[in-house]
Amino acid sequence: MPKQPVHDKYLNEYLLYMMARDILTPPDKQSLQHLMEQADLDISAVLTILLTRYLNGRHRVPKSGNLHIAWEYVKNPADHHRFINLLRVTPLVFDTILTLIEDHPIFMNNSNNTQTPVEVQLAVTLYRMGRYGNGASIEDVGRIAGCSEGSVENYTRRCFTAIEALHSLFVRRLTSAEKEVEKQWIDQQIGFRGTWREGWIMYDGTIVVLYKKPGLNGDAYYTRKGNYGLNVQV
Repeated sequence: MPKQPVHDKYLNEYLLYMMARDILTPPDKQSLQHLMEQADLDISAVLTILLTRYLNGRHRVPKSGNLHIAWEYVKNPADHHRFINLLRVTPLVFDTILTLIEDHPIFMNNSNNTQTPVEVQLAVTLYRMGRYGNGASIEDVGRIAGCSEGSVENYTRRCFTAIEALHSLFVRRLTSAEKEVEKQWIDQQIGFRGTWREGWIMYDGTIVVLYKKPGLNGDAYYTRKGNYGLNVQV
């Protein structure tokens, strides 16, 4: 069940208070002046609840984190595997991505408070992408990175926006000539009917249909069409 927003919670509680008050002290037993004052007070209370950004007192959550240790791992090639385990990319790949995205406007603002350095935002994003299960929660990522949960989401959004802006630089449609080359390669490597390793196969869309049930974990290759096959991507 989704968590109820604090504003909705307080607004519902105040509306219940108003209903209980009107039941216990019916309006017909009160003066017109008192009713008008009470109406002004109710409107003021509802507007205060709706327009107040933070209804609960805010406190500073202790932040330390240890994600910065990744920069220590970069210094010694013998520790690069630890960097990879932490951020899932090599230092060279990290620097390449950073160079490509660091000048994107998403990382710039007109505020007096400058953004967190782009390399930190990218590191937090990569660390988050490399986690799964309970370790992928926003709270855990923020605790390791030494930042708030909201910052984790902001860093991820900014980095994805900058990376997606590189789409046209790395991805384009094949030309007609390139498509023909790919088709010929497929015919040579697989073919619609031909031999592949052992036995006869048939290329059916994105499924390579095997001529018989594989000997190892054969049931795992059974398809919805009642045969045995492998998914392929070209």
